[in-house]
Amino acid sequence: MSVATEAVEKCLGTPGVRYSTPQQLKQAAAVLYEAGICTLCTLRFISIPLGPVYHFAPVESIYQALEILNPTKDVDGVRQPCRACLGVLDHEHVEQVVEKYKEQMYDVDDVFITVEIPKSIYIRHRAMQLFCADNSAILGSASDTIDVKEAIRYMISEQLSAACNVQMSGDSEMRVDIVFGHEESASEHLFLFNRDNSSVKLKTFRKKGVVMTTGDSKVAVLAELAACSEDEFRANISCPPPAASSTALVSMVTMKRSSLFVGGRYLKLKRNISQTPFVIDGRRITEDSVAEIIGEPIKLITGCESYNLVGSGREDADVRMLGNGRPFYIECINPRIKKHSVARICQIQDTLVSKNSPVQVRNLQIIQPNDTAIIKEGEEHKTKHYCALVWLSKLLTPEHLAELNSTGKQEMVIDQKTPIRVLHRRAPLTRPKNIISLEIEHLEGHFYRIRIESGAGTYIKEFVHGDLGRTVPSLASMTGATADILELDVENVSLDFPPPLSTVEY
Repeated sequence: MSVATEAVEKCLGTPGVRYSTPQQLKQAAAVLYEAGICTLCTLRFISIPLGPVYHFAPVESIYQALEILNPTKDVDGVRQPCRACLGVLDHEHVEQVVEKYKEQMYDVDDVFITVEIPKSIYIRHRAMQLFCADNSAILGSASDTIDVKEAIRYMISEQLSAACNVQMSGDSEMRVDIVFGHEESASEHLFLFNRDNSSVKLKTFRKKGVVMTTGDSKVAVLAELAACSEDEFRANISCPPPAASSTALVSMVTMKRSSLFVGGRYLKLKRNISQTPFVIDGRRITEDSVAEIIGEPIKLITGCESYNLVGSGREDADVRMLGNGRPFYIECINPRIKKHSVARICQIQDTLVSKNSPVQVRNLQIIQPNDTAIIKEGEEHKTKHYCALVWLSKLLTPEHLAELNSTGKQEMVIDQKTPIRVLHRRAPLTRPKNIISLEIEHLEGHFYRIRIESGAGTYIKEFVHGDLGRTVPSLASMTGATADILELDVENVSLDFPPPLSTVEY
């Protein structure tokens, strides 16, 4: 017994099905076939439940099971699209989606599928309901017809499951969004909005020479369809719906997976490396960035589309990041591969060491999405240690130096106006900042080494030179000299991140 024959016989034995004999069901199938309805839509309208017959049975076996003879509806040798689904249920569309998915090689166990169909199919479904009512003696009611979207989603799901060993889940982190389009019938629904009692007014506009319409969403179409009387509908759409010369196409397949997060601490051992790509007016200002040096090898093993580096603050391009490094995480957007061993991730930081990269990484690991909140929450509470090489316009006496170091043992509050160098991107405000400790060491001549511990958000360069009096007090005002910062290093960022490797689960 074929799959199609088994499905038909099972349907006849199901309580509540409107066809009690094989002859009644086959007569109904013949009427639908003559109306230009495809095999799978015929199954939908005679209430054959979703099952292997939809995605496994050859078309010929379905026709044979329904005793439809000479099953050809060709015009000049070209198969005409189904008047109900416009070809959305054609098996080649299912195969197209499955092939696109297989090409991406996601390492997921389950997926969630959404389908968007042409709005004209909602119109054609209403036309088919009326056609069934007109032929109710044979077809009965179409109220229990299997939905087109439900059918195509089922077909794709079953094929994906068989080809890629993935299950369907509404809670899956992996989405496959499929959009069908049919240009020929794209305006079929617009009569609904031209009715005198329509509650929606459409807006049209021109974009790149093409007239676009807004306001005719799926929700609006269904609402207007429900409000449209039978007489109004029949005056605009034939029942069964008109033939189409072209088949609906898969216009878009979008695959999106939740992000993968990789955290750690980075050290920047050379200057003139920005944290993220530094581009002004399309021109690259720094050759390298921390984000790219770390992100590119991560992108290579995860197969992500793109990545974003988020650091616990940022140092200027000409500032080194030393000590135990700056906490950061990289968000990998739409990764193909998420399942990585600890060793595989650690290999990235080992490779950076072996290549003597100017950017090194410590404690690199996959982290959970909620771990990233620590970076944001720590912005207002973390402290940082700096070491700066400073030139002063006058020499400090031993007494003055001792006085400054004594003062530096006490925490002080400074008022910092938004620095001139960032006024183009930050609001012009005065912000209180904390200098927790200050230590000054004379090197030789007019050169001094300054060690500073500060609260979050303090602009250290401006604290040193005063920013034309916009930071008060400053090292310049405290020494009574012109201060010029020659080199600056960050030596520590006191934030407990990431978690120890031994506590991370993979």
